[in-house]
Amino acid sequence: MEGFEALSLPSKGKPYKDFDPANVTIRPLIGKDEMVLAEISRDNVEKKFNVLIENVTTGLDPKKLTLGDRRYILVWLAMKTYGSKFPVELVCDNCLLNISTEIDMSTFNLKELPDNFEHPYPLKLSDDRILYLRLMTVTDEINASDYEKRFGNAWIFRFAQVIVDQEKTLPEKVRLLENLPGREFQLVKAFHEKFDHGPEMEAPYECPKCGGEGRVSVPFRIEHLLPHGKTLERGYADKV
Repeated sequence: MEGFEALSLPSKGKPYKDFDPANVTIRPLIGKDEMVLAEISRDNVEKKFNVLIENVTTGLDPKKLTLGDRRYILVWLAMKTYGSKFPVELVCDNCLLNISTEIDMSTFNLKELPDNFEHPYPLKLSDDRILYLRLMTVTDEINASDYEKRFGNAWIFRFAQVIVDQEKTLPEKVRLLENLPGREFQLVKAFHEKFDHGPEMEAPYECPKCGGEGRVSVPFRIEHLLPHGKTLERGYADKV
C-alpha cells in the first residue's frame, strides 16, 4: 500500500497468536489523522489511540498490542511524521537553572524481548506453585481504567488480568493476589519490569547556558503527535 513501510516490533511478535511479522506495515500521520487526535480526552485516550493505530497500520490488532509495542508505534509516528527532535523544559543537573532545549528521540534506547522469552511465562513461587503470566495489553489498560471508574483502586485487578489460568475466574485471580505474601507479589511486578520492551523514554541533553550534559526523562504526551506551541515551532518557525 502506498506510503506504508515494514515495521519490526520490539516484542518480535512473541506475545501474539497467528502473528505474521511480514504483514505488519505502518505509515506516517496524514491530515485526517488529526481528526482522531483532536478528539482525545482523559476519558477516551486509550480508545482513540486504538483508532489511530488501526488507521495507520496493517497486520495487527491495536487492542491486543503490548504496552511496549504501542509505545514504540506512537514514538515511531512522532519521529517519522515530524522529525526526531522534541523541545523540553528542565532544570540543568549542572548549573541548576531552568532551561529550554531539545532532545533527540532517535537516541532512545530500544529494549526488545529476548529470543527465548516464553509466553505465557512460568513464574515459580516459593511454595513451588507456578503462576503463568502474560504481558499486559492495551485491552488490559482499558479494562483497568473502566474498573477504576466503577469500583476505585484497580492495582490488584490490573495484575490479576494477566494470570493465565482457565480454571480460575477473574475474581478468583484477584483474591489469589490479594492473599499472596508481599515478597511473592513483588515477583509478579518484577516479571513486567524485566520484560518491559519498547523505547526507553530518556535522552541526553546539553545545557545551552553552561554546556553541561545530562539525561532527561521524556514521558510520551499528546504533543508528540499533535504539535502546538513550542512543539509546533520546532520544525516550522523558519518556514511559515
